Amino acid sequence: MTARRRLAAAAVFATMTGACATPTERSVEATGPPVLAPPDGLGLQAVMTPDFTAMGASVAQWMRERHASLARLIEDEDVTPAELASAYGEMGNVLLAALEVAAAEGYYLNAQTLAPGDRRWSHLLGHVYRRQGPLEAAVTAFEHALQLEPDALATLVRLGDVYLDLGRAEKAVPLFARAVALEPGSAAAWFGAGRAALARNEDAEAVTALEEALVRDPEATAIHHPLAMAYRRLGDVDRALAHLARRGDVEPRPHDPLLLEIEEPFESALMLDSRGGEAMAAGNWASAADYFDRALALSPDSPSLRHRLGTALWRMGDARGAESAFDHIIRATPDYPQAHFNLALIMAQTGRPQEAIDELSTVLESTPGYLDARVALARFLAGDGRVDEALAQYAAALEIAPLHAAATRGYAMTLVFLARYDEARDRLTDGIRAFPDDPRFTLSLARLLAAAADDDVRDARRALSLAEPFVEERPPTPEDTVAVGETYAMALAAVGQYRDAVAVQRDMRATAEQAGLDDAVQRLTENLGLYEQGRPCRQPWTWDELP
Repeated sequence: MTARRRLAAAAVFATMTGACATPTERSVEATGPPVLAPPDGLGLQAVMTPDFTAMGASVAQWMRERHASLARLIEDEDVTPAELASAYGEMGNVLLAALEVAAAEGYYLNAQTLAPGDRRWSHLLGHVYRRQGPLEAAVTAFEHALQLEPDALATLVRLGDVYLDLGRAEKAVPLFARAVALEPGSAAAWFGAGRAALARNEDAEAVTALEEALVRDPEATAIHHPLAMAYRRLGDVDRALAHLARRGDVEPRPHDPLLLEIEEPFESALMLDSRGGEAMAAGNWASAADYFDRALALSPDSPSLRHRLGTALWRMGDARGAESAFDHIIRATPDYPQAHFNLALIMAQTGRPQEAIDELSTVLESTPGYLDARVALARFLAGDGRVDEALAQYAAALEIAPLHAAATRGYAMTLVFLARYDEARDRLTDGIRAFPDDPRFTLSLARLLAAAADDDVRDARRALSLAEPFVEERPPTPEDTVAVGETYAMALAAVGQYRDAVAVQRDMRATAEQAGLDDAVQRLTENLGLYEQGRPCRQPWTWDELP
């Protein structure tokens, strides 16, 4: 049997056994994207040729080599089915690693048709459909991969995930149970089991599984949200609120050797930058910093990469490393304003306010429309006691952008430090009308009415009525929780309900301590002392609360 006949026989076998769906026939418009035609008579489909010009040099070179290799094999009369399947699959791998998910589909379908007994292509095709849909196709692909290797942990977990996304928890339950039995240390398996239990209203079982997942991977912040839901249903409101305040987007991932095999060698600066961006979006600062650091090793002259590295280091608490990154950018690229801005924030955070003021003043000389820098300069000037200058900077920002929310609120709040309480009240009232979806204006007005030193402006009852509705909501972050609770306690004290004010303030201080909000802890402690003595607060906010 010739090589070409072997290829045809492989395609017929795949169709007869139902090992995979017959690839969808796709017409190719003459004006459409360039395609790579398959060998005739094998039931394969034409596949898209990637747009190499839109990629970084190293990524484009990587793809061109594999694409050229595949094209040569298609023309080779002596190629075997396994060789051609591997070439199609490897091209799919490169596209999947480069996040060109839609383009990868056709390559994996052809690889699966040629080698239906090779679980790699079905599993990776499942990942393609899991990311772009349709989810039913992901089920088909993962189930086929599972038939070929029933104890593959990653396939079990990902198939269970897809079933949960489809609302079919009863199908997901046995998959996650098998995954947990195979690998009790897998946080992803426990996470899936917990979510499946929650979907079936088995709340106690959900708590057990999700708590186990959290033990296995404490950094997986996505576990907190379903865990909070389970505790809320069980009536444990305190634990529900505690987990809700810690929720995030970082999910535990199952160990997936096939994905790792295609991702780890793909060490281009472009791809590492992309993965770092995904990690930052998920709040995984350490992983983001690692990706950006590795990208810089390949592209050391990129100021944007180094800026992202500095940002990630700063967010993970490494102020010294972040400052070094921003300093490096400024020396190499002096006209990179974002580096000056972030360097100033670090200077202020590390007790060097005058250096921060000088840095921001410098960047505003060359970039006067950089509103974030101007608003930050106003805040630091207020903290340095230069309140009139701070007000002028907020006013300058509003001249450039009259509907800039932070500058609008900052201007009103700064008026309080100048004892212009009535003007501050009117500005905040106008702000509520101008920014109806921004609750910070209402909360700021509530604080002013509760704690203004001007008897004619203070209105404790109205302050309480403004604050109370926010207490019934669930703020998305610990910072927001503290802001709402602190305002509510301030209003309670203003109307003489000191016992309630003390209780709320203590809870807020505990929340701030847990979240590492040191400035808030100090402020909350000082006002708590007032409420414990039966005295109201007469300072609506401190300068560090300015936007």
